[in-house]
Amino acid sequence: TVDSCPINSSNSKGDNTSPEEEGEFDWSPSVQGNILGAGFLGYVVTQMLGGLLAERYGAKITIIVGLFLSSLAHILTPVAAWTSSNVMIAMQLIRGIGQGLIPAAHCVVAANWFPMIERGLLNSLVLSGYCVGALVSGFSAGSMCLSSFLGGWPSVYYVYGGLGLILCLCFQVFLYETPKCHPKIKDSELNYILQNQERDLSQKRPPTPWRKILTSVPVYAVTYAIFAAFWVGAHFLSVHPIFLGTIMHFSLQEVSFLKYLFWD
Repeated sequence: TVDSCPINSSNSKGDNTSPEEEGEFDWSPSVQGNILGAGFLGYVVTQMLGGLLAERYGAKITIIVGLFLSSLAHILTPVAAWTSSNVMIAMQLIRGIGQGLIPAAHCVVAANWFPMIERGLLNSLVLSGYCVGALVSGFSAGSMCLSSFLGGWPSVYYVYGGLGLILCLCFQVFLYETPKCHPKIKDSELNYILQNQERDLSQKRPPTPWRKILTSVPVYAVTYAIFAAFWVGAHFLSVHPIFLGTIMHFSLQEVSFLKYLFWD
């Protein structure tokens, strides 16, 4: 029994989008799963660490370090893939570790900068960047892989890794830890932000009520909802494209489009 759809030869146009074209790396499904899972593992294990580092050393440096690690891992991914599957797994783990530092640090920046009455809207705008970025990069990745620019598929990692490094510089120049640290903020804007904060940023942070958190039903409800959302996201980012390409024999450009069409 063949666990895949038959290839319709009439749809083959003889170009480089044919689903029959063999990939550059002969990795088994288990190895592919380990490579894809390593990135998610690194992302998960550094979630709380990102918050702790942001509180202790500052959200700005935490975001920059996380983005730098992730971007550097992106740029080095082609080299890692050409070296061995184990090096590729390690590189994806580093990428995930870097990305995992960012969400909690972003929450610290939001708490410092966003007024309470505007926090929901501003947080939504910032978080929508995740989906917009995934949408743009996903739709463009297929065409970049099929082009001759920077060797084809490696260009995806070089371009977006390079953009990440540029973004690190932007954060270094334009991001400030708190409104009081910004040298050019207007007094009226500063007063507006400070007057609409939950607490005075100069005061010592109160102890974390761990018992109330761990016994709170809403906390577990939100945790489950986030888990389910990320589960679906991980499926459409990893398992779904493999299914479309290897079982359904969609072309690379079609997979690139369909992968994000339903997820976003």
